[in-house]
Amino acid sequence: MLYSRLFGKSHREARSDMKLTSHKLLYQAGFVSELSAGRYEYLPLGFIVWQKIINIIDEEMKAIGSQRMSIPLLHPMDIWKKTNRDKAWGNLLMKLEDARGSEFALSATGEGVITEMVNAQNPSYRDLPIVLHQTINKFRDEMRVRGGLLRLREFTMKDAYSYNSSEEDFMKTYNDFYKAYGIICDRFELEYRAVIADSGALGGDYSHEFQIECEAGEDEIITCEKCDYAANIEKAEFVREKINHDEELKEMKIVDQKWEEARSIQDMVKYYGRPENNMIKTIVFKRSNGRLVLGVVTGNLDVNPIKLAHAVGENELIQAEKSDLDAVGAIAGAVHAWGYDEHKDKITFVVDYSIVKARNLFGGFKTKTNDPRHVNYGRDFKHEIEADIADPYDGAQCSKCSGSLKRTRTIEFGHIFKYDHFYTEKHDGFFTDRDGSKKLMYMGAYGIGIDRAIATIVEKHHDDKGIIWPAQVAPYLVHLIGLDLQDSEIRAKVEKLYHQLLDAGIEVLYDDREEARAGEKFATADLIGNPIRLVISKRTGDKIEWKKRNEKENELISADEVMTRIQTQK
Repeated sequence: MLYSRLFGKSHREARSDMKLTSHKLLYQAGFVSELSAGRYEYLPLGFIVWQKIINIIDEEMKAIGSQRMSIPLLHPMDIWKKTNRDKAWGNLLMKLEDARGSEFALSATGEGVITEMVNAQNPSYRDLPIVLHQTINKFRDEMRVRGGLLRLREFTMKDAYSYNSSEEDFMKTYNDFYKAYGIICDRFELEYRAVIADSGALGGDYSHEFQIECEAGEDEIITCEKCDYAANIEKAEFVREKINHDEELKEMKIVDQKWEEARSIQDMVKYYGRPENNMIKTIVFKRSNGRLVLGVVTGNLDVNPIKLAHAVGENELIQAEKSDLDAVGAIAGAVHAWGYDEHKDKITFVVDYSIVKARNLFGGFKTKTNDPRHVNYGRDFKHEIEADIADPYDGAQCSKCSGSLKRTRTIEFGHIFKYDHFYTEKHDGFFTDRDGSKKLMYMGAYGIGIDRAIATIVEKHHDDKGIIWPAQVAPYLVHLIGLDLQDSEIRAKVEKLYHQLLDAGIEVLYDDREEARAGEKFATADLIGNPIRLVISKRTGDKIEWKKRNEKENELISADEVMTRIQTQK
């Protein structure tokens, strides 16, 4: 490819609203262009990378016996209603009506449609396992899009689905995908950690995420420094401290306290001279039906919204607003850990195990003039729901061993799910067994976001000059630069090498611009990030300058040596 003919040139600077490195570099290097918030166009360089990533994933899917297929983007709403996901997905699900008034959902995921497609083939035990995958666009009306390709409203996903005759057979398929995802990460040169995860609105109660450590990520994982325990923070367990267990139970007292003296947890720490874990903290969320959910934890912990949602049988909750607090007589910054008896029909309390295990706590029922001290759960107040609703903290004790836990910011690269009969039961996903009986198939699903994969690779492979693509996904293996192209002899040498590379099946981007200076051409090569840079100029004589993008040094070698080396890089 001639750079002079390439559509989508580089930009000198990123836009001021671009915060993440991958967003900046993919824009600056001419890989993507933004159509609207959460929707991106792939320019030729970006499309090549996009297609290579899809091809690699497809290769690994076929290696474990998956067959590629495709379903429509418009799904009849009746299919979504069978699992109540038309409501469970809320505003994430994009909906429309056709000219005849029929309701459809824009594809957000494919479990229901594909299960019914499998059903239509009347599978028997001889047909199982059935393993299918596709790579198509998905649509989710995310409230907040961020970081270029990391979270989009329209995106490309490889989603796969498996159907098995037994749980034992299913786990073999699940483990095949587990291994395949690891191989895919390796081919993209991404160090990963497979962690126990929450299945969210997709269903099921057993899943793994493949997480890539990265400060740009919006996920957090918890890992043990002693054993192999690893989980998404939404699913992570930890041992609660036995707070004040060296003390006798003390009688609860209501003490005078001015409002401004101890309103926040930090204020209470100063006022009482006790650590944060001696305080009671209550955080308020809201269900989709408007009912409030009050999570009660010790003052050193944060309430995890997903854990709290699961404790009350929901997939997710939303943050309560001041008007919600006003409606039940609660005051922001001083929400009670019990009470509000006149509003019982509007409130659900959930108590974390940290409160259950503690003694002689402070706060929990603050007013503008007083506050309780020496509060003990079970004696002074008690609620029906006790659950793990807190985020683990750095240094917390592992629930599997005596080791310390560590929190790490990550990007979710892929997610695999064990659904059992969650979907097949609702969509009549039966197979005919050996004895002629009808039995439900065991189902799993397996996803990788293509756009997020591109962004993740850039986040992990770049320097201050630009992108450093792994060879298998680079738009071109070689970035060929010709300097002094006004000299016909130099131009002839460059073009000879260019055609030699093409004839050998090497992907080459040739910067053939006569007007561009050497520094500009080098900067463009570094920004785009192809693995090998070759330079021919007056200075190189009868040699060729060889430089790898991920190395600092360059060297002069012969044309024959260039061809030999490149064959080892393919």
